[in-house]
Formats: sequence, structure tokens, C-alpha cells
Amino acid sequence: QGDRVETYRELESVLQGDDGCLTGGVVNRLIAEVSSDMRAAQGVTDDVKTATSDVLVALARSHFHFVMSELQSHLKVMGKVPDETVLLTLGKMACSYALRCIPFVGMTLLALRTMLSRVGSGWILRAICSVLEQWSKGVNTYLCNREQCPFPRNGKAQLCEDIYPVFCYAVVNWLGCEEEEDKQAVLGAVAAMMGVLLHEEQHREHAWEQLLWLLHQYQEVRDTSRVTKSLIYVLETLEGVQTLIPQGTALAISTAVHRQLSEVTNEPGPAHKAVLSRCIILQAQMCPEETVMFLHSQLNGGSEAGRVAALGLLGALAHSD
Repeated sequence: QGDRVETYRELESVLQGDDGCLTGGVVNRLIAEVSSDMRAAQGVTDDVKTATSDVLVALARSHFHFVMSELQSHLKVMGKVPDETVLLTLGKMACSYALRCIPFVGMTLLALRTMLSRVGSGWILRAICSVLEQWSKGVNTYLCNREQCPFPRNGKAQLCEDIYPVFCYAVVNWLGCEEEEDKQAVLGAVAAMMGVLLHEEQHREHAWEQLLWLLHQYQEVRDTSRVTKSLIYVLETLEGVQTLIPQGTALAISTAVHRQLSEVTNEPGPAHKAVLSRCIILQAQMCPEETVMFLHSQLNGGSEAGRVAALGLLGALAHSD
């Protein structure tokens, strides 16, 4: 097994420098061999499967449609959830080749919708959430860079319609999961899908509702840095969307971030504090008066830690101008 991992790693390295000179026959045979190991039920270690996944992603650099077609064929097997490695590879494809994945968004999300009812918890849920997070982020990247795409531009409304049913299913069925790893996976997927839906006016109200759920996760998860990471992703998305943050939502964001920075028992680390401060700076660019008024209100009462946090955030805002 160790030799196979090393062989795949060497192959991955070669493919990363491939200029597309492999023939179609060679590519198809290579994909068949690698895919067989990737989907093997027995006799193949997780390390080998991970290595096969990385080989396919490297091969997609020069033979994208060959690899994507192979992955799509596994998604379309009726009545069966694909192997975890297939799902994780799909996520890697969107992460590495976001814009090239856009023509496949509709069929990928449609295939995922057919298997959602069989997703409970554990690795299946986390793998599906990983795909949804990476593909949604890919769509968001596309929406911000549509002019650079070499293929016909997909409509913003259609991409949102592709994601919306999956978003609704996740909101109804997954928000109450109990395991920490499951919570973190759902958080990342919902935030990424929310980022897409904020581009389309008819879906914004539903997205704003789930942003309040996201803020509530500060009280539900052990690793709150993931909540902050999701929050700043949404706020960065809003920078490019011509819309106002609802007043109540802006207050909820300010309150949640300030509370985190005021924590004494579970004080965030320096890196986490920097991201929290960045959240307030981003929000202040969109609704400056509300943000500054909230921070000033925290200087006159509450705990000393709260006053120090508010003063620090006001200083950060002053230096950001």
C-alpha cells in the first residue's frame, strides 16, 4: 500500500506539469485505473484513496472534461450515495477549477438532491457538505468574475435557482445536528450557499434569516473560529452585492462579534481576534452609523472587557479609513 501511495504521488507530480500531450486513450485508461482504486470497497487504504483523488485533480488541469465526466458518472448511479472519496474529489475540483466547474453546477446539484434523503450524519453528511461548500464558493467566484469566463455566461438567477432547493433542504433537515464535526460541516455549507443567494433579491430574506442562525452558532459549537470564518465570508460577499444589511441583522452581527471579543473565560486567540475585528470593519463600510453607534453604546456600561473591546474596535475603524 505504501508503494502505491508513492507511485500515485509521483504520478500526481508528473501530471501537474503535463501540457496536455497525453492521448485520449491513455487518459481514459489512467482514469479507469485510478477510479477503480478510489472506489474500492476493500483492500485499499484511505491514504491510497486520498492519493488517487489528488491524481485526478492534477489530471484535470489538462484534461478537465475527462475527469469531470468520470466523477459525474458516479454521481448519477441511482439509489446509491457515492464513495466518500468521489465526493471529496468533486469538492477539490471546485476548489481548484472554480470557473471551469460552472457549466456542471446544475447537473451536480441536481444529482446531489436525489441523494439528500439518504444523508443522516457522520461522514456522508460531512462529505456532501464539503461538496456544497466548495461548489457554492465556486459559483460565488464566478458571479464576481463572469467577464473573465471563456464560455457563455450563466445567468445569476439560474445559478441561484440551482442552489436554493439544496439550501432549503439543509435549513430544514441539518441545522439541528448534534455532533461537533457535523455542525462545523453544515455551518460551512450553509454559509457558502447563503453567499450565493444574497446575489439574488428574491432569496435575500431567507438568507438573512439564516445569518441569524449562523450568529447563534457562537453559542452552539466549541470551535467558534469557524463561525467567524463563515461570517466574514458572507460579509466579504456583501461587498460586491448592491444591497443594505437589515438594521436588525447589523445589530445582531455587532452584538455577536463584540461579545466574542469581550470573552474572558474563552478568550479568542490573536488571529481569531483579528478576523473578528475585520468583520466589524467590513460591516461598518456598509452601515457605518449603526456600527459606530453600537460601539459607542458599549463604552458606557457593561463589563470592563466589553468596554476595552468596543474601544479597540473603534480604533480599528479609525485606522481603516
